[in-house]
Formats: sequence, structure tokens, C-alpha cells
Amino acid sequence: MADPYDIRKVRNIGIIAHIDAGKTTLTERILFYTGKIHKMGEVHEGTTEMDWMDQERERGITITAAATTVFWRAHQINIVDTPGHVDFTVEVERSLRVLDGAVVVFSGVEGVESQSETVWRQADRYRVPRIAFINKLDRVEADFARAFADIGAKLGAVALPLVYPWRDPEGNLLGMIDLLRFQALRWDPESLGRRYESLPVPKEVEEEARAWRERLFETLSEASDEIALRYLEGEDIPVELALRIIREVTLTRLWVPVLGGSAYEKIGVQPVIDAVVDFLPSPLDIPPARGTALDGKTEEIRKPFPEEPFSALVFKVFTDPYADRLLYTRVYSGTLEEGQVVLNATQGTRARVMRIFRLHANKREPMGRALAGDIVGLILSAPAYTGNTLCDPEHPILYEPIAFPEPVVFLAVEPRSEKEEPALREALQKLAQEDPTFRVQDDEATGQILVGGMGELHLEVLLRRVREEFKVPHRVGKPLVVYKETLARPVEIVEEFAKTVGGKPQYAWIRVRFEPLERGGGFAFVSEVPEEALPRAFVEAVRRGIQGALAASPVGGFPVTDVRAVLLEGKFHPLESTDVAFEAAGTQALRRALEEGGVLLLEPVAEGDIITPSEYLGEVVSDLGRRRGEIRAIQTRGTVDIIRCSLPVVETFGYATHLRSLTQGRAVHTLRVARYEVVPPDLAREVLRSRGYG
Repeated sequence: MADPYDIRKVRNIGIIAHIDAGKTTLTERILFYTGKIHKMGEVHEGTTEMDWMDQERERGITITAAATTVFWRAHQINIVDTPGHVDFTVEVERSLRVLDGAVVVFSGVEGVESQSETVWRQADRYRVPRIAFINKLDRVEADFARAFADIGAKLGAVALPLVYPWRDPEGNLLGMIDLLRFQALRWDPESLGRRYESLPVPKEVEEEARAWRERLFETLSEASDEIALRYLEGEDIPVELALRIIREVTLTRLWVPVLGGSAYEKIGVQPVIDAVVDFLPSPLDIPPARGTALDGKTEEIRKPFPEEPFSALVFKVFTDPYADRLLYTRVYSGTLEEGQVVLNATQGTRARVMRIFRLHANKREPMGRALAGDIVGLILSAPAYTGNTLCDPEHPILYEPIAFPEPVVFLAVEPRSEKEEPALREALQKLAQEDPTFRVQDDEATGQILVGGMGELHLEVLLRRVREEFKVPHRVGKPLVVYKETLARPVEIVEEFAKTVGGKPQYAWIRVRFEPLERGGGFAFVSEVPEEALPRAFVEAVRRGIQGALAASPVGGFPVTDVRAVLLEGKFHPLESTDVAFEAAGTQALRRALEEGGVLLLEPVAEGDIITPSEYLGEVVSDLGRRRGEIRAIQTRGTVDIIRCSLPVVETFGYATHLRSLTQGRAVHTLRVARYEVVPPDLAREVLRSRGYG
């Protein structure tokens, strides 16, 4: 290519982790050492570059995914720093959908925590190769070997140790041992870790480091005959050969290079940036982007070359009250220039590209054009939303949209006066367009505005944005959990619909068996009626009628899930039967099935970890018992205990404050909604009575 842009030297990576593993601190160091910023920010001081929102700096957590671009060893690295808190996992989900690789940060103290597992499984689902960084090794209670073992045991990964901690006799971290080159690396604190030197491996750590080096080459021998032969014959293994094999196995996603250090103490960061360049994929190293034609069936493929037809996916929308909506966009193929007209294949509309930006947190640097492999910010002349495909109008393609979980917690929100209601609704709708897990709807019974999200913190953060960014004050009600219902036992229903509608007779007759499914089964529909007995259009109408009725049960008014409907028999009249009649029959059949078969009330259950100082373990466990919590395991890590547990979401409201008061502010918890479970009968009756049912 005549253009100096070389897609082989592009890396699109995410930095993902459990909350408080040090992910934002690592990102901050990477920005500093690559020359993107000239003064390092600190999370505890509220001065970080990537956590730019006021709430992020106050709370010391990442709330929204932020993008930036840095350059290292002539490579362009597009970085997305993602949140670690469970309420904001949607930010991780949509980022991983468009990234080619990831750096997963683990705490050397806690090891692999519950949210670490969650983000790891998300990366598995999107087939993202990754490298691991074991952080906080400056802490006395940190244990590199234990955290390394956790990666294999809990995540099922083949871990490749590339470094080993170098400590003094008191346990203070001095530097890292580079196991591939077998040399000690020591960082210079005077230069804020910019400079580091290579030294011979000190005698006091040589034996342990050599054992870890042997372990590395034993593992690599399984992947390479060339390395196996040299290793068995006791020959030196060239670094270039080892690097090539490590890159190959990393791209298979079965093997994970593991580095370590202390981002806070500025030790071990540059080897992570080197590993991003050396081991993580360029857009050419991953399969071409696959989508469909506009018919949704014919497969279309786009290779990551500037000369291919343009295609891109919007993975995030940022709404500013005073400016245009900014679309975070991954360009998969082709070239995009300002003024160009693109097709929004998802919505079937066209839009002109008004501006293209290189992103750096909340700052924007104008660009004339974007090329395949870029992650950029766009402003279009027409609305576009998260998950929308943008493409060349002459060569349309539709990429699979991003799937998002349903909200589990709702709050009632009221304006202070009737005059302020339009402004409140507008602000809420803008945030709902930005965040697909934030839902705005009206409560038909009370007329109140309801907002739904992934947890208390999620809703608290967004409603504070309504007050502070959009300047709309409001009142908030108590949190409400989203219950569901399911069929208690199998039941067979015969339903006949014979009515005159608008002067025309309508007729349908069906026999349907309804069965409960396992938790998480959703809805299934099967027809055992041959097409000659009942036309396919009528069968489809029955399915629509049943599925439409799942929105609200006649028993408790909640959505219905985990039900299978089997259409056993159907009868129609050649002149009087219509789609409408069969749809109505399906709706009535489900309602009767729930009334006759009975329902079970289901509630969302969160699971995760509670980390508490050991002296408070008894109080925390007792409190969990009172809240209907279930303890899976308790692990002791030095002076703290990690309780792996599950807890009904309704019992988590206000739990963070209560846990702090139980433990003098020293315990933390990470709980995410994992599944729905049956509510005990006495509590179910109470919930239904409170809604005026039962």
C-alpha cells in the first residue's frame, strides 16, 4: 500500500478486570509511557485521564467505557478502558464485541474474583485472545504463584508465565524477572518508571526463577516440536522463536501469556505494552467480519482492507446535553471520509458523516478519514443507535447486533412539577438511547414514570446525570425488583374462538399442551400439526398469540417465562377462519393454562463474592442467612475471607451500606444478577397480595 497506514501494526484492545484490580491505574501508566499524557493521574486522587466523569473520579470506579489511541514501537494501539463494577458489565459486553484482543488485570492479592470470571467468559463468548497482568505485587500479602494457579484452575486457561517477582528478603517488590531472556528488570523511580534496566538475575531469586522458566518452556514444548527438541537436548531456545510460538498459541485463545508487576508503583508496565504488540492480533489475524445481506439470510464477508466496501458497527452512543450524539464506531472494512453518505443497514436509512474524531477519553481530535481497523467517534446527520451497522449504500451488509440483558431493578421517578415532566422524559430518553440496559416506561396502574437498570448503583449514577448534566431535578421512589412467573405443572388446553368481529364471523379451534421449562429456558413453541391439517399461517398466528400473552400473566401480572407450548391439533373453517382468530385463540389458551396449571413466582438472584476481614466473618455469614443467602464456598486469603455466595436481588437493596456498618467499612461485595429462582410460597403470596392479586 502506498499509504503509510499498515493494518498489520494496528491493535484494538480492551482492558478488563474485576472492580479495584487496578485496571484504570494500568491504563494511566500505559498512556504516560507511550507519551499520550505528560502527567500521570491517580484513581485515589480523582485525577485519572480515562475516568473523566465527575462521578467516576468521586467514586474511584470506571462507569463508562472510554477509548483512546496510543503508539508503541511503530504500532497503533486503540484502547478501550472498561468498567469493573457488575452494574456496568454492558460496557464490557459491547466493547468486547468490537475488540480484537484484551488485557485482563487480576489482583495479586485476591486472585481470580467473581467479576474476573464474568469478563473472562464474555471474552470467551466473543473469541477474544487475551494476555493477563497480575497486579498489586507490591502488596506484602500478594502471591503471584497463587494468582497464576487461579487462572488455570478457575478459568480453564493454559497460562504461560513470562515474568516472576523479584523481592528483597523483607518481601518488598524490587522488579521483575524476564523469564524468556532470563534477566532481572528494575524500574527507576526517579523517572516515574519511564526508565528501567536489565541486570543479571540475583542469586537469591535465581533458583525459583529458573524453575518458573523451566515451567514456561515445558508448556511451550507442547505447542512446538522445534522448542520441544531444543528443550529436551538442553539447548538454548532463541527468544525470537519463543515469541513467535507464544503469539501463535495466544491467537488460538487456548493459551494466555501472564505478566505481572505493580501499576501503582510503576513496575512491570512496559512489558505489558510489548506483549500487546508481540502477542495480540491485528485485524488481519482474526477471521474476516461476517454479516448478512439486507435479506438477513445471504452471508456477506468483509476483509479488513481500505479498498474493500466500507462497513462499521456502532458499539456505543454518548449523549451530551449540549452537543451532537457521538457514535463510538469500529470500522471493519473500507475507508470513511467526512461528507460521505452511508447506509444505516439496521434502520434502512441514509446519513451523511458530519465529523470523524480520534477519541481520547472525553477529548476529540478531528480526523479527515478513518480506515479499516480504526476505532473512531462519528457524528452523523441522522440518528443511529448502539448495535447499528453502517455501510456503503452500494454494498450493503448487516452485522449481528449486540445482545443486552434485561433490567432487573426499577424505580419510580417523578418531576417536581407538571411543567418539568417533558424535560425529565427527554433526559431519560437520551440516556436510554445511550445505555441499552436502561429502560424507561410508564406504570399503567399509577401513571408514574418507571426507570429500569442492572442495579441500584446503575440507576443512581444515571439519575444523578439527569440532575447534574441535564439540570432536571426529580424525586425517586424505592427500588422494585422485576419478578417473573412460570407454569407450575403441565396442562392441556382446548380453546375455541368463535365470534363475530366487525360483522364478520371469526373461527379457530386449537388443542395445546403447555409445559414448564428449566430455569433460563425462555419460551419454546412446537407444532405437531401437519400443514395439510392446519395452514402454516394459522400455526404462526397461534405462536404469535401465545408469545404476545407472555408479557403479563393473568395471575400476578408479571411477565411469563420458561414455558413450552406444543400445538397438538387445530381446526379451521375455509371461509370464517383468519389469522386474527387463531392469534386470539393462542392468547386465551395461555391465559387459561396459567390459571388452571397454576404459577410459580420467580425472582432474580445475584451471585458473587463478599470479601471481609476474618474477624467479621461470623457476622457477615449470619446476616447472609437472614437475607436468604446461600453460601457456596469460603476461602481464606491472609487476613481476609472471600465468601462466594448467592442472594435474592430484593435482599441486596441497601446491602452495601449495611455491610459497611457490619464491618467498620472494611468489607466489599461484588454481586451480579445470574439467574431467576422460585420464590418461597409464603413470600410469593405476600408479593402477589401487595399487587392486589391472589
